[in-house]
Amino acid sequence: MYQKFECFMPPFQDNRTIHVYMPDTNKRYPVLYMFDGHNLFFDQDATYGRSWRWGDNLERLHRECIVVGQECSHHNNDRLSEYGPYPFYAPGIDQSFDGWGDKTMEFFTQTLKPLIDKEYPTLPNRKNTWIGGSSCGGLMAYYAGMKYSAIYSKAVCVSPYFLPTINQLYRDTQNTKIRKSTDFYFSWGAKEMGAHGFVEETKDILDLATLLSQRGHRITFNVKPDGEHCERDWEAEIPAICEFLWTDPSK
Repeated sequence: MYQKFECFMPPFQDNRTIHVYMPDTNKRYPVLYMFDGHNLFFDQDATYGRSWRWGDNLERLHRECIVVGQECSHHNNDRLSEYGPYPFYAPGIDQSFDGWGDKTMEFFTQTLKPLIDKEYPTLPNRKNTWIGGSSCGGLMAYYAGMKYSAIYSKAVCVSPYFLPTINQLYRDTQNTKIRKSTDFYFSWGAKEMGAHGFVEETKDILDLATLLSQRGHRITFNVKPDGEHCERDWEAEIPAICEFLWTDPSK
Protein backbone atom coordinates (compact mmCIF):
# COMPACT_ATOMS: atom_id res chain seq x y z
CA MET A 1 0.00 0.00 0.00
CA TYR A 2 1.27 3.46 -0.89
CA GLN A 3 -0.05 6.77 0.42
CA LYS A 4 1.02 10.37 0.43
CA PHE A 5 -0.29 13.30 2.42
CA GLU A 6 0.55 16.84 3.37
CA CYS A 7 2.05 17.42 6.80
CA PHE A 8 2.69 20.76 8.49
CA MET A 9 6.30 21.32 9.59
CA PRO A 10 6.19 23.65 12.62
CA PRO A 11 9.93 24.54 12.57
CA PHE A 12 9.55 25.83 8.99
CA GLN A 13 5.92 26.96 9.12
CA ASP A 14 5.39 25.09 5.89
CA ASN A 15 3.52 22.07 4.53
CA ARG A 16 5.47 19.19 3.07
CA THR A 17 4.45 16.01 1.25
CA ILE A 18 5.04 12.73 3.10
CA HIS A 19 5.30 9.47 1.12
CA VAL A 20 4.48 6.20 2.90
CA TYR A 21 4.81 2.59 1.83
CA MET A 22 3.27 -0.13 4.01
CA PRO A 23 2.98 -3.91 3.45
CA ASP A 24 -0.51 -5.33 3.02
CA THR A 25 -0.26 -7.97 5.74
CA ASN A 26 -1.94 -7.45 9.09
CA LYS A 27 1.04 -6.91 11.39
CA ARG A 28 3.02 -4.25 13.14
CA TYR A 29 6.17 -3.20 11.36
CA PRO A 30 9.53 -1.53 11.88
CA VAL A 31 9.79 1.90 10.26
CA LEU A 32 12.52 3.25 8.03
CA TYR A 33 12.36 7.06 7.88
CA MET A 34 14.04 8.58 4.84
CA PHE A 35 14.84 11.91 3.24
CA ASP A 36 13.92 12.95 -0.34
CA GLY A 37 10.65 11.02 -0.22
CA HIS A 38 9.70 11.89 -3.81
CA ASN A 39 12.68 9.82 -5.04
CA LEU A 40 11.86 6.63 -3.14
CA PHE A 41 8.98 4.85 -4.86
CA PHE A 42 7.91 5.92 -8.36
CA ASP A 43 9.93 7.11 -11.32
CA GLN A 44 7.31 9.69 -12.29
CA ASP A 45 7.78 11.49 -8.94
CA ALA A 46 11.58 11.41 -8.91
CA THR A 47 13.65 14.52 -9.56
CA TYR A 48 15.73 12.90 -12.30
CA GLY A 49 13.10 10.47 -13.60
CA ARG A 50 14.43 7.45 -11.71
CA SER A 51 13.42 6.37 -8.20
CA TRP A 52 14.78 3.81 -5.73
CA ARG A 53 11.62 1.69 -6.28
CA TRP A 54 11.60 0.77 -2.60
CA GLY A 55 8.14 -0.81 -2.56
CA ASP A 56 8.84 -3.16 -5.47
CA ASN A 57 12.17 -4.21 -3.99
CA LEU A 58 10.84 -4.88 -0.51
CA GLU A 59 8.13 -7.09 -1.97
CA ARG A 60 10.65 -8.92 -4.17
CA LEU A 61 12.91 -9.51 -1.17
CA HIS A 62 10.01 -10.50 1.12
CA ARG A 63 10.99 -7.84 3.65
CA GLU A 64 8.23 -6.12 5.59
CA CYS A 65 8.58 -2.63 6.97
CA ILE A 66 6.98 0.78 6.65
CA VAL A 67 9.04 3.30 4.67
CA VAL A 68 8.28 6.96 5.37
CA GLY A 69 9.84 9.59 3.11
CA GLN A 70 9.77 13.31 3.80
CA GLU A 71 9.84 15.35 0.62
CA CYS A 72 12.47 18.08 0.61
CA SER A 73 11.88 21.71 -0.26
CA HIS A 74 11.93 22.36 -4.00
CA HIS A 75 12.38 26.11 -3.56
CA ASN A 76 15.72 27.33 -4.89
CA ASN A 77 18.42 25.34 -3.07
CA ASP A 78 16.67 25.20 0.30
CA ARG A 79 17.12 21.43 0.32
CA LEU A 80 20.80 21.88 1.11
CA SER A 81 20.00 24.09 4.10
CA GLU A 82 17.28 21.71 5.34
CA TYR A 83 19.54 18.69 4.93
CA GLY A 84 22.65 20.38 6.32
CA PRO A 85 23.28 20.00 10.06
CA TYR A 86 25.70 22.94 10.07
CA PRO A 87 26.17 26.06 7.94
CA PHE A 88 28.46 25.24 5.02
CA TYR A 89 29.77 26.44 1.70
CA ALA A 90 29.30 24.25 -1.39
CA PRO A 91 32.10 25.02 -3.86
CA GLY A 92 30.43 23.12 -6.69
CA ILE A 93 27.58 25.63 -6.84
CA ASP A 94 29.43 28.54 -5.21
CA GLN A 95 26.82 29.09 -2.52
CA SER A 96 26.58 29.10 1.27
CA PHE A 97 23.83 27.32 3.18
CA ASP A 98 22.33 27.96 6.59
CA GLY A 99 22.36 24.55 8.28
CA TRP A 100 18.75 23.94 9.31
CA GLY A 101 19.33 20.26 10.03
CA ASP A 102 18.25 20.44 13.68
CA LYS A 103 14.97 22.04 12.59
CA THR A 104 14.48 19.18 10.15
CA MET A 105 15.17 16.64 12.88
CA GLU A 106 12.81 18.47 15.23
CA PHE A 107 10.10 17.81 12.66
CA PHE A 108 11.11 14.17 12.22
CA THR A 109 11.21 13.41 15.93
CA GLN A 110 8.49 15.63 17.39
CA THR A 111 5.89 15.73 14.62
CA LEU A 112 6.41 13.01 12.02
CA LYS A 113 7.24 10.01 14.20
CA PRO A 114 4.35 10.58 16.66
CA LEU A 115 1.98 10.98 13.70
CA ILE A 116 3.17 7.79 11.97
CA ASP A 117 2.99 5.82 15.23
CA LYS A 118 -0.56 7.03 15.74
CA GLU A 119 -1.88 6.42 12.22
CA TYR A 120 0.05 3.30 11.12
CA PRO A 121 0.69 -0.14 12.67
CA THR A 122 4.27 0.52 13.73
CA LEU A 123 6.66 -1.11 16.14
CA PRO A 124 7.47 2.24 17.77
CA ASN A 125 10.39 1.24 19.97
CA ARG A 126 13.93 2.35 19.24
CA LYS A 127 15.06 -1.10 18.04
CA ASN A 128 12.55 -0.92 15.17
CA THR A 129 13.02 2.74 14.27
CA TRP A 130 15.61 3.41 11.55
CA ILE A 131 16.65 6.36 9.40
CA GLY A 132 18.33 6.61 6.01
CA GLY A 133 19.07 8.79 3.05
CA SER A 134 21.40 9.49 0.14
CA SER A 135 23.77 12.36 -0.61
CA CYS A 136 22.68 15.24 1.67
CA GLY A 137 20.06 12.80 2.98
CA GLY A 138 22.92 10.42 3.80
CA LEU A 139 24.61 13.25 5.70
CA MET A 140 21.41 13.84 7.65
CA ALA A 141 20.98 10.12 8.34
CA TYR A 142 24.45 10.08 9.88
CA TYR A 143 23.70 13.18 11.93
CA ALA A 144 20.43 11.64 13.14
CA GLY A 145 22.15 8.40 14.10
CA MET A 146 24.75 10.35 16.03
CA LYS A 147 22.68 13.10 17.67
CA TYR A 148 19.30 11.36 17.95
CA SER A 149 20.43 7.85 18.85
CA ALA A 150 17.83 7.70 21.62
CA ILE A 151 15.23 7.44 18.83
CA TYR A 152 17.00 5.71 15.89
CA SER A 153 18.90 2.46 16.31
CA LYS A 154 20.26 2.23 12.75
CA ALA A 155 21.42 4.87 10.27
CA VAL A 156 21.73 4.13 6.53
CA CYS A 157 24.16 6.63 4.99
CA VAL A 158 24.21 6.15 1.22
CA SER A 159 26.78 8.20 -0.72
CA PRO A 160 26.77 10.74 2.12
CA TYR A 161 27.81 14.31 1.31
CA PHE A 162 30.27 14.73 4.20
CA LEU A 163 32.95 16.88 2.60
CA PRO A 164 31.79 20.46 3.48
CA THR A 165 31.05 19.64 7.13
CA ILE A 166 33.50 16.85 7.95
CA ASN A 167 35.33 18.83 10.65
CA GLN A 168 32.10 19.59 12.52
CA LEU A 169 30.91 16.00 12.09
CA TYR A 170 34.15 14.61 13.46
CA ARG A 171 34.10 17.02 16.41
CA ASP A 172 30.50 16.20 17.27
CA THR A 173 31.09 12.47 16.88
CA GLN A 174 33.91 12.76 19.41
CA ASN A 175 31.82 14.80 21.84
CA THR A 176 28.38 13.20 21.56
CA LYS A 177 27.23 10.36 23.77
CA ILE A 178 25.84 7.93 21.17
CA ARG A 179 23.82 4.97 22.38
CA LYS A 180 26.04 1.88 22.19
CA SER A 181 23.48 -0.15 20.24
CA THR A 182 23.51 2.30 17.31
CA ASP A 183 24.63 0.80 13.98
CA PHE A 184 25.80 2.63 10.87
CA TYR A 185 25.77 1.61 7.18
CA PHE A 186 28.09 3.51 4.82
CA SER A 187 28.17 3.12 1.05
CA TRP A 188 29.94 4.99 -1.69
CA GLY A 189 30.78 4.41 -5.33
CA ALA A 190 34.15 4.44 -7.07
CA LYS A 191 32.64 6.35 -10.00
CA GLU A 192 31.11 9.17 -7.99
CA MET A 193 32.46 12.41 -9.38
CA GLY A 194 32.85 16.11 -8.64
CA ALA A 195 31.76 17.18 -5.16
CA HIS A 196 31.12 13.51 -4.37
CA GLY A 197 34.54 12.32 -5.49
CA PHE A 198 35.60 8.85 -4.38
CA VAL A 199 38.92 9.78 -2.77
CA GLU A 200 37.51 12.47 -0.47
CA GLU A 201 34.43 10.42 0.39
CA THR A 202 36.60 7.43 1.27
CA LYS A 203 38.78 9.46 3.64
CA ASP A 204 35.83 11.17 5.36
CA ILE A 205 33.80 7.98 5.78
CA LEU A 206 36.75 6.00 7.10
CA ASP A 207 37.68 8.75 9.57
CA LEU A 208 34.18 8.79 11.04
CA ALA A 209 33.80 5.01 10.90
CA THR A 210 37.10 4.50 12.71
CA LEU A 211 35.99 6.80 15.50
CA LEU A 212 32.62 5.04 15.77
CA SER A 213 34.20 1.60 15.69
CA GLN A 214 36.59 2.54 18.49
CA ARG A 215 33.52 3.35 20.57
CA GLY A 216 31.94 -0.04 19.91
CA HIS A 217 29.43 0.75 17.15
CA ARG A 218 28.74 -1.82 14.43
CA ILE A 219 29.78 -0.50 11.02
CA THR A 220 28.76 -1.95 7.65
CA PHE A 221 30.59 -0.82 4.52
CA ASN A 222 29.44 -1.17 0.92
CA VAL A 223 32.05 0.06 -1.54
CA LYS A 224 30.76 -0.19 -5.10
CA PRO A 225 33.43 -0.45 -7.84
CA ASP A 226 31.01 0.75 -10.53
CA GLY A 227 28.83 2.91 -8.29
CA GLU A 228 27.73 6.36 -9.40
CA HIS A 229 25.83 9.09 -7.54
CA CYS A 230 22.32 8.24 -8.69
CA GLU A 231 19.08 6.51 -7.70
CA ARG A 232 19.65 3.64 -10.13
CA ASP A 233 22.78 2.59 -8.27
CA TRP A 234 21.20 3.25 -4.86
CA GLU A 235 18.33 0.93 -5.75
CA ALA A 236 20.87 -1.81 -6.42
CA GLU A 237 21.97 -1.47 -2.78
CA ILE A 238 18.57 -2.25 -1.30
CA PRO A 239 19.36 -5.95 -0.69
CA ALA A 240 22.51 -4.98 1.22
CA ILE A 241 20.64 -2.29 3.13
CA CYS A 242 17.95 -4.79 4.08
CA GLU A 243 20.57 -7.26 5.26
CA PHE A 244 21.99 -4.52 7.49
CA LEU A 245 18.60 -3.47 8.84
CA TRP A 246 17.35 -6.98 9.58
CA THR A 247 20.59 -8.24 11.18
CA ASP A 248 20.45 -8.28 14.96
CA PRO A 249 24.05 -7.86 16.21
CA SER A 250 23.06 -9.20 19.63
CA LYS A 251 22.46 -12.68 18.18
